[in-house]
Amino acid sequence: MASSAVLAASVLIILCLLHNFRCLARNIAAAKASGIPYVIIPVNVFSIFWLVSFSLWLPILHRLPTSWTSPWLQFMHPEWAYLLGHRPFEEIGSDIFLTVSPGRLQLWVADADVINQITTRRNDFPKPLKLYKRLDLYGKNVVSTEGSTWRQHRKVTAPSFSEKNNELVFTESLHHAQALLKLWTGDSGDESRTVRDPAADTMRFALYVISRAGFGVRVLWSHEEHEQEATRQDEVLMGTKPPPGHKLSYREALNSLLENIIWTQVFPKWFLAYSPFKNHKHLYVAINEWGKYMEELYEAKKLEIQSDQKSEGMDLFGALIKGAGMVPEADRDKGQSTQKQTLSDSDIFGNAFVFMLAGHETTANALHFSLVLLALNWNTQRRLQEDIDKTLHGKSISEWDYDEDFPKLFAGMGAAVMNETLRLIPAVTAIPKTTLKDRPQPITLQGRRVVVPGDCHVSLDSTAVHRHPRYWPCVPTGQGQNITNDLDQFKPERWLLDASDANSVSNADRPVSFDDEDLRGPSGLDTSSSLFKPIKGSYIPFSDGYRSCLGRRFSQVEILAVLAVIFREYSVELAIDPFSSDEQIDSMPKGGAERQKIWQKTADRANYLLRESLSSIITLQMRGNQIPLRLVKRGNERFIFQ
Repeated sequence: MASSAVLAASVLIILCLLHNFRCLARNIAAAKASGIPYVIIPVNVFSIFWLVSFSLWLPILHRLPTSWTSPWLQFMHPEWAYLLGHRPFEEIGSDIFLTVSPGRLQLWVADADVINQITTRRNDFPKPLKLYKRLDLYGKNVVSTEGSTWRQHRKVTAPSFSEKNNELVFTESLHHAQALLKLWTGDSGDESRTVRDPAADTMRFALYVISRAGFGVRVLWSHEEHEQEATRQDEVLMGTKPPPGHKLSYREALNSLLENIIWTQVFPKWFLAYSPFKNHKHLYVAINEWGKYMEELYEAKKLEIQSDQKSEGMDLFGALIKGAGMVPEADRDKGQSTQKQTLSDSDIFGNAFVFMLAGHETTANALHFSLVLLALNWNTQRRLQEDIDKTLHGKSISEWDYDEDFPKLFAGMGAAVMNETLRLIPAVTAIPKTTLKDRPQPITLQGRRVVVPGDCHVSLDSTAVHRHPRYWPCVPTGQGQNITNDLDQFKPERWLLDASDANSVSNADRPVSFDDEDLRGPSGLDTSSSLFKPIKGSYIPFSDGYRSCLGRRFSQVEILAVLAVIFREYSVELAIDPFSSDEQIDSMPKGGAERQKIWQKTADRANYLLRESLSSIITLQMRGNQIPLRLVKRGNERFIFQ
């Protein structure tokens, strides 16, 4: 029996090896025929097997002779696109190339014109829907669909994100930014506390803004619970205690769901209920609880619309219900009520969930990384503060006006900081597309025609194209104004070039034709016309073309509002707790070598974590580590070195 089992296992292994060899040979043949440079790698780095076990294999592979592993080993880390930037493209000598494994043909793109071709040919390069299947936790949505179904979802959801709705986003961002400051600096605003996990706090900030601006739910911070009352009749307040009929509070259900969303991508929902692990069971409860909250909000919104009540702001649920035809509309010709339902209830819940998920992570990440990068770059932070002072003229926050003040913030240093953060650390490093099986697609690369094979995964490498010397200006340094390649560095000043310099390398104003204006996407520009305008396809933190992010302007409004609130009064510093105490720092001369040595240790650790501790589940985030920060009143900074 034992020998039979060994024989069967041996046969199975041989068959698997033969199958992999045949698949690899087929993929190599397709790569050769494409005319695109390619690199052969031994395994698909995005397979479940490799994602789970790569940390075991990579140390072993790195011990092998370089002649055995070059050039493929650098592509074996799942986050190589973020870790290496544009360098692999330079080494290969092409701005597009294929990685070829037995399990996958993968095209990597860092050419702006090719990116533009792909994003404007949505039928030729659709999204790989298998990657988004688990986002259908509550129903189909605008992210997880393609073709005519996607067109329905897009037309119904896009009106929620029009420019006229962003005033409420601005107002809510100001409110929650002040609550966040109070959390970090105490009731008096003068307490210099170490913020040990700023990423978690910025995530809460973004969640609370979209809950209110998108769904009419004001989620209270812990220190607000005894201070706040509903300011409008239709406003819903959610605190730490579950309301009747619920096991979890709104905040707890949402936080648990989003913090553990990875498990919904690995296991089906039913498995979580029977899993032996406590966090899986809690996640199952959270999924059901937030679904119940959505159903309650949904029913209340339908009644509100039917009674012709006017809602404030974005009103995402209201827009979905109206656009989906869930509420009867009068037939003017016949004088009758008709109801043409284009999206089901589950579709509406699915879109609500995906906007809640995607609508907070990008903003939260950008805010978190902006604060860390500013703490590492004092001169840039000081320039930001000066620009905010000049823009807002010392007005109290209650006097800030969206129509008057946001355009100025969007054209100034705050926008430069935001854009530069998203250039260096985009939420998605490899925007996924695909070609259909047996449908290869021709593209033009630098005037040469090549063919993307059918059934090929396509990654628009945002990190690489964001660091491509062809598309981005460098900042002059030193008295001699020497220019070196600084595209791996945080330099928001590159966005503040003279208009004549920016226009000399830009075609951002080149018109793009769409066959359906309803699908164009959110209004407004990726960047202000007053700042550097990247060549189309070279700056894609919100993707581009038909599938560009609907919530782009929503996110921009949030980020600029909270940066303005924080830096009008405060500076942000790296917390030096791991290396020294406040008493020790206070005993050191200001600006002296001792303080600088402590700060440099802290900065080295922060830079290391920014390089090595970021990974993607849905978006690129720091996982398993934190970079503690501290806010201090302007003028009381402890680490200023000229």
